[in-house]
Amino acid sequence: MIFFILIGCSRYDYTIHKPKVIYSKPNKKALSLLLKRQLGKKYIWAEEGPDSFDCSGLTYYCYGSMNMTIPRVAREQFMVGKKISCKELQYGDLIFFDTSKKFRGKITHVGIYIGDGKFEHASNEKDGVKISSLKSKYYSSRILGCRRYFAQSYEKGPDGRFLPPKLTEYKPQKVDPESFGKEGRYYIQIGSYSQKPQDNYLKTLEALGYKYKILKRNDFYKLLIGPFNSKEDAKKILPEIKKGFNPSAFLVDGLSLESGVI
Repeated sequence: MIFFILIGCSRYDYTIHKPKVIYSKPNKKALSLLLKRQLGKKYIWAEEGPDSFDCSGLTYYCYGSMNMTIPRVAREQFMVGKKISCKELQYGDLIFFDTSKKFRGKITHVGIYIGDGKFEHASNEKDGVKISSLKSKYYSSRILGCRRYFAQSYEKGPDGRFLPPKLTEYKPQKVDPESFGKEGRYYIQIGSYSQKPQDNYLKTLEALGYKYKILKRNDFYKLLIGPFNSKEDAKKILPEIKKGFNPSAFLVDGLSLESGVI
């Protein structure tokens, strides 16, 4: 009897409710209006609006209100859309994070990019729906990937609503939770400095989505991007990184180890 009374008195409905269509087709202007209306609303786990949200509930609601059917939870939202890098982010793209206390490489959070290095998200019970910055070291160091749902044309699902683009170039990988983020020993060195690199330079790296490490060696500082789990992983991204930095700053092959130069 007590069990049924508790259910009857519950303040929240945890069943999934498909958002009402407000706009006939996904577009950035519609998304902008939707996001502005949600700012300041409460964070409640398993809610997808219209009065309160969890992180993936906000993305589910906003795209659903634009007549698009997307998965309800963040890890499944990551499995659709166009794969993009942090440097390619445009208004409306989704950014996925691991915000767990111990970084394990598993998606636990999602936000919507709104330009100028910022994103809107249902943050937590204290802050609710708010705008945060990717220039924050906390968020930039926890990004696991980005996806784009806007497209030139869309397929329609069984319910008649639009579908996000199918994910390309995605291959699920097994991750050892105990070693993720720890076993990486390979870094790309992008400079040696007589003084510690300036904060505005480091913030630029963070905004571009690069993780970095500063090592002091005698009278100079080494600035490293990484870590990467293997030489191969580091070499894949090396050409892209070299485009934005002075080539003379790199080592012969652009790679270094904490324990010494390769």
